[in-house]
Amino acid sequence: MSQQPQMSGMMFQNPMQRMQYIMNAMMNPAAFVKQQFPDVPENIQNNPNEILSYLQKTRGISDQQIQQLTGMYGRR
Repeated sequence: MSQQPQMSGMMFQNPMQRMQYIMNAMMNPAAFVKQQFPDVPENIQNNPNEILSYLQKTRGISDQQIQQLTGMYGRR
């Protein structure tokens, strides 16, 4: 059984709360990863490619989902 990230069910009262949440995640990505995916090993928490690889292995995330995510945020 795979775990779903906590953020998937998160509801925001207004757009400002969502923006603040995103800004906090961008300012401290390692803390965001630790909060959302507590099982990610500490030695890869600052390496986005390793995190994505880990999530693929442990959550069954497909290559297509990774491509959608990285395309959405401008990484190629």
